[in-house]
Amino acid sequence: MGFLKNILLGAAGVKTYQNVYNKPIIVPPHGYVIRGMKQKGLGSTWVIKYSKTKSMNLTASFTISKGTSAVNIGADKFTINWP
Repeated sequence: MGFLKNILLGAAGVKTYQNVYNKPIIVPPHGYVIRGMKQKGLGSTWVIKYSKTKSMNLTASFTISKGTSAVNIGADKFTINWP
């Protein structure tokens, strides 16, 4: 039982490390705001929620992974910087 407990605590430690130190920096284009970021699983996949400043009650999202450097939404470009 101690071995399983160590594995679970190790996974929780890895997840916390990734959430704090490996979080990507998202630079939204003019007219957009980042509403939230959530990590999927233990990997480097993140779900980014955003809104337009003119319609803050509508939220959309996109998914990024470690190799992503930019995401285009129509003619607008979100820039992603990884630590």
